[in-house]
Amino acid sequence: MEAVNITNQQTMTLEEAVKLANEIERIEAAAKQMKADLRKYVEQNGPVETADTIWNVNEAVSYKFDARQLKEVAQHIALGGDNPWDYLGIAASNLKKLEWDEAFLAKLGQKTVTKRFVSRKK
Repeated sequence: MEAVNITNQQTMTLEEAVKLANEIERIEAAAKQMKADLRKYVEQNGPVETADTIWNVNEAVSYKFDARQLKEVAQHIALGGDNPWDYLGIAASNLKKLEWDEAFLAKLGQKTVTKRFVSRKK
């Protein structure tokens, strides 16, 4: 594909923006495949070190608690002298499941809006 070189974003046309988006999608797809290939190598042969980076497969540990266990966690936090609510919260996905409207939620807590630049499949 022809390289997309836009130096002045103020004068970018829709056609140029579409070309740029297509190039980003192509590069990200290629990077995804390259990472999958490198991961296979690393899993079989161990870490790969470049000048600035060590590529390796690292474990991420997390814990899932059912309602009873979560209550026990809160009790242990409180027994330790801390407020459990400083540590425990409700994920946005769980708030959506409750189907409470924004006005009601605004009465209960402070709304935070974060803007992320993302792409989504059609």
